[in-house]
Amino acid sequence: MSPREESEVREIDRSPDLNMMKWKTVTAIFLLVVLYLVMGAAVFRWLEQPHESAQRLAILSQKLEFLSRNSCVNQSQLEELVKQVVSAIRSGVNPAGTLTNHSSLWDLSSAFFFAGTVITTIGFGNSSPHTDGGRIFCIIYALLGIPLFGFLLAGVGDQLGTIFGKGIARVEKMFVHWDISQTKIRVISTLLFVLFGCLLFVALPAAIFKHIEGWSALESLYFVVITLTTIGFGDFVAGGSEIEYLDYYKPAVWFWILVGLAYFAAILSMIGDWLRVISKRTKEEVGEIRAHAAEWTANVSAEFKETRRRVSVEVYDKFQRATSIKRKLSSDLGFSPGPDFTLPKKAALVNFNDELDRNGREAGLHGLMTPLARNGSLFMNGFDPERGEISVIEHLK
Repeated sequence: MSPREESEVREIDRSPDLNMMKWKTVTAIFLLVVLYLVMGAAVFRWLEQPHESAQRLAILSQKLEFLSRNSCVNQSQLEELVKQVVSAIRSGVNPAGTLTNHSSLWDLSSAFFFAGTVITTIGFGNSSPHTDGGRIFCIIYALLGIPLFGFLLAGVGDQLGTIFGKGIARVEKMFVHWDISQTKIRVISTLLFVLFGCLLFVALPAAIFKHIEGWSALESLYFVVITLTTIGFGDFVAGGSEIEYLDYYKPAVWFWILVGLAYFAAILSMIGDWLRVISKRTKEEVGEIRAHAAEWTANVSAEFKETRRRVSVEVYDKFQRATSIKRKLSSDLGFSPGPDFTLPKKAALVNFNDELDRNGREAGLHGLMTPLARNGSLFMNGFDPERGEISVIEHLK
């Protein structure tokens, strides 16, 4: 394997790690979800628990009143009747009314609707299999049908995305002639797409269910949202009332669920694409900032080096001039030429010695700015050469 292929393989092996969410991020999201659940639990408890308590007291008072009016029925008989009613309701049978005017929950249209709720994972719960054979078949049917419906949902979502994408493109062409930025045009067209979808798949079905099922506007909207989000509590189900429905009503409801789920999937996909674009742009902007920071650091470093070089050259030039001045002074005083100036380790002034010899005083009288002090056989202008300081040194003749 060539080095290039090995590097590509290593990049492929590292790519899942790069895309993998860090544990800190997972922990933070988990804590956020738990906090959201606790908040929701507190709100639901505050809203629903008083209603539950009122209903419990109401049914208890009705049972006591029934027993007081009907002395021939004792409490155990009444409780047995209540248990049978509850069991019938859980089985999907409405115990109200007579048995002659009840529609079956397992006729062809109702069974088709139930099968649709299985593969869509909505599961309203108003009807469910109660036989062992039905439960075994439901398990196998769900395991095979859910992936199949997922492929169908993805295909329908792509087609809807394409259709709405073309509509958005046409809307954007209409706004291009106006003095509006491309970002605003994209936001406006997307909002129009979402609004049109909500009208088509949420508002219009809610109005239809309100008319057919006899629900209120809030109950109809509640059913639509709970259904298209695949929550499916089962407290409101289309086709579950004791009224005469057309044979194609429940299959039509299921096809509405299919298209509505595809629409919501397209919206979620679009939101995911937006988040990926925003993340990519953010990474590019961070990369540009880092590049600018590195360039600025390099420029500052280069300027610092250039300044240090210029200072070094200037100091060297000054020392060269000092050497020339020293040679000239030595020539004027009749001293023999000594070694050239070298760059010192440090520069610091020191005090003159208290005793200056005669030659040093004569040198000061002849124009030296700093009298020379004797140090053995050398003269120096107030500096100590042993400490590496700047000094004008000459051997005595």
